[in-house]
Amino acid sequence: LKSTLNQCTNANCADRIAVSGTSGTLLAMIGAEIHREPMMYNDAITEGRAMQIIQDLAPAGHVVRSRSSALAKLLNWQLDRPIKKSERVAHQADYVAAHLCEQKPVSDWHNALKLGFDVNTLDWPPWLFEALDVAGVPHDVLPQVIEPGSVMGHITKNAAKMFNLREGASLVAGTTDSIAAFFACTHDLENLTPGVAVTSLGSTTALKLVSTIRVDDASTGVYSHRLDDKFWLVGGASNAGTRVLRSFDFDDKELHSLSTDKNLLSYADVDSDLYYPLIDKGERFPINDPNLLPRLPKNDNKDRKRLLANLLVSISRVEQLGYKALADLGASTLTSVATAGGGAANEPWRHFRAQQLGVPVVQAQQTDAAYGAAVLALRKL
Repeated sequence: LKSTLNQCTNANCADRIAVSGTSGTLLAMIGAEIHREPMMYNDAITEGRAMQIIQDLAPAGHVVRSRSSALAKLLNWQLDRPIKKSERVAHQADYVAAHLCEQKPVSDWHNALKLGFDVNTLDWPPWLFEALDVAGVPHDVLPQVIEPGSVMGHITKNAAKMFNLREGASLVAGTTDSIAAFFACTHDLENLTPGVAVTSLGSTTALKLVSTIRVDDASTGVYSHRLDDKFWLVGGASNAGTRVLRSFDFDDKELHSLSTDKNLLSYADVDSDLYYPLIDKGERFPINDPNLLPRLPKNDNKDRKRLLANLLVSISRVEQLGYKALADLGASTLTSVATAGGGAANEPWRHFRAQQLGVPVVQAQQTDAAYGAAVLALRKL
C-alpha cells in the first residue's frame, strides 16, 4: 500500500478516502498488530463444531452458513485457540482503514454481512451473540459497524507522511471489492434503479442486480447486500467463465482476430446451449450441484471459429440462467446489464447476450474497484 500510494502523484490531494477489500478475509488484531494468521476469503474451515454451532443457530439461507464465511473462521479460531478479550476482528478493508486513522477497527454493512451483521436491523443479532456464547467468544471481539460512505475517522499525521496522503482528510467506511467494482461500473449511486445489473465476465461469471427485494439462498451462494433504505444488491457467481477459453488454448491475439467477425456467434452448434463450460467438477450458481461435470464441445482445431462460438454461447447461457435464478428467488426484473471483465470488449458476444437476455447490454467504461471506492467516498458529499 505504501509503495502504491507513493507512486500516486495526486494522492495527497484527496479529501475523502474509502477502502475496499475482500469481505471473507479476516484478521485478529490486538492494538495495531495482527495477532493470528489471517484467513483469506477463499479459506474454508472443515466441518466440525464451529459449523455445527452455525447450523444450529444461524437463520436458514444466511450467508454465514458457508464454510468460508467470516463467522465460521471466527468460531474456528476460538475452538483452535481461545480468543483474548483484547482481540478485535477486522476485515481486510477495516485493517487498512484502522492504520490510516490510527484507531480500532470499524467495519461497514457490506464487509460485516459474512460475520453475521443484520442488515435489516443494522445491528448484531441475538442469534449471533448466542453463537458466540456457545463457542465462548467474548462479544467485544466484534467491530463497530457503520454505513458505507459515512465518515469513520481522519488521516493522521503519521499516516499522511507514510502513505503520501493529506493529514486530516476524511476516511469513510468502505465496502467489498466486488461491490466497489459494481459502483465503478454504474457510476451514479444516487440514481440507481431496480433491475440495473453488472455481469463480470472473468475467470468466473459473477452477477449483481439492484433489487427492491432482498433474496438469500445459501445453497446456491445467493445473498443480498444493503445499498441504502430503498435497494438491495443481489448477487451470485458461477464457476463457469472465460477461463475455459484458455483450456482450449485461445490466446488474446486469436480471440481478437476471430471476434472481428460480427456473425461469430452464428457459427455455434444448434444445441450449443447444452454445453456447460466448467473447468472442474462442481457448480453452485445458478445450478447447485457439487457433482456437475463439465459439458464441453469437441476440441476441433480445424474450426476454431465454431469452437469459440460454442464456448461463448455456453457462457451466455450460464448468465441467462443466473438472472433467471435471481428472478425466480423474487429479485427485481432485469432491465439493463453493464459488463466488466475480460469478456466485456467482445462486440459480437455483447450483441448476442443482449438478444438472449432481452435487455440492453453495454461495456462498462470503468471497472476498477479503486474507482468504485472513490465513487463511494464521494457519495455523502
